[in-house]
Amino acid sequence: MKNEMSPVTSVYFVALIKAYLRGTKTRQEVIQDLYNTTSLLQKEEDNGKEVTQLLFKIASEINENYYQDIVTGITHASDTTPTREGMVHQLQAMLTGFITPKQLYQWATWHNNNEADTDSGSSFFDDIAVDYFCTQLLPASFEELTTAQYKQALKIFQSTHHNTLKDKVALVLLSDKEKQRFLFYLGDYIQGHTSPEQLDVYLLHKFGMDHHSFPYMSSLSAIMQEPGKLSALLNMAAMIEN
Repeated sequence: MKNEMSPVTSVYFVALIKAYLRGTKTRQEVIQDLYNTTSLLQKEEDNGKEVTQLLFKIASEINENYYQDIVTGITHASDTTPTREGMVHQLQAMLTGFITPKQLYQWATWHNNNEADTDSGSSFFDDIAVDYFCTQLLPASFEELTTAQYKQALKIFQSTHHNTLKDKVALVLLSDKEKQRFLFYLGDYIQGHTSPEQLDVYLLHKFGMDHHSFPYMSSLSAIMQEPGKLSALLNMAAMIEN
């Protein structure tokens, strides 16, 4: 079936899918692009339908060969994972009410679905903070995350210091529970109750780092036997402004 009003190629759909998967376009922005470009999209069709499935459907209605063209363009592509730019865009959209928390969740965790139509097996995250948010934090804590924590996550991703290790640490420390664990385990360490190797058990479990890679070890070493200074280190690690 051809759309004589607004002819588009499969390249258009590949670009639109990639923009959504990377996060630079929200679900609503993709839908609006489709409304503006093709007359095939009906209002009832986009109600809750997964975005990439909708794009495949519309593309196939324009030209039945587009489906395979899009699969070829997406499969094994290295630029189909959420990016920091995309994370900022999606969080801003959610916090302003342009998308819902559920739609943020659907976007951030699409790659966890082994049955996704756009399997991009060679894709990988180039930002460990974005990786942590999408693959661990949001799936595990979606029901508990508050607006204040989403705002803090946005602040972390907008940080200009470009240290993804520190950003990941700050994301882990979003919850009060993790802040208390931080104080407990690092407090034991600076008071000499545990060795670096024992501290590694906590660091590896919570941050995926050992005492060699944990970005605050030098700051921690500077306050040995001074537990009263640990709260200030926590605020720095959690990127909390006093």
